[in-house]
Amino acid sequence: METPLPPSGTTRRRFLPFGFLGAGLILLAISSLVGISDNPPGIVAMLLGICALILGGFMLVRPRNTRTRTLGQELLYWAPRATCITCAVFISMFALDVFGEGRDLWGTITALFMHLVPTFIILLILAASWRREWIGGILFIAAAIWYLWSIWDTRFFWSAGPLISGPLLVTGILFLLNWMHRGELRGTPA
Repeated sequence: METPLPPSGTTRRRFLPFGFLGAGLILLAISSLVGISDNPPGIVAMLLGICALILGGFMLVRPRNTRTRTLGQELLYWAPRATCITCAVFISMFALDVFGEGRDLWGTITALFMHLVPTFIILLILAASWRREWIGGILFIAAAIWYLWSIWDTRFFWSAGPLISGPLLVTGILFLLNWMHRGELRGTPA
């Protein structure tokens, strides 16, 4: 008596989240070896590693009713959310410099809160666009354009411009793609 084989993509799909988690850990290790201080390849490796970890985690703990999605649909559904959280984590790292400024406790807390305002805005946009993806698409693309416009004439443009606005632009595009295919991703008519 032969044992039935699982459907062709089932085994691959079952191990895909672990592949993302492993790739994320490898990229984070590479970024720590290369360094992220004024080093764009290290920063990109860190961003991709964090995104891969978040995406693998989302795919690992996804609800049971979403398991009917194809692999491409699963990636399209979770990718904008993972990149958004990655953007929030990355922008939050810039708030850590307040601890080296020698302020008192309340001054440090106030400065930390002020440095985390962009992160709070990104997380609010994520909350608004979790089920209404068009909101995230429009607002993240607008945020990327606004950031590029605001630093256009500064000396930081070519180093900070793509590293901050690039992930925001990618997140907005992914949310718009998610919105355009929402019927297929949710199993409801568009």
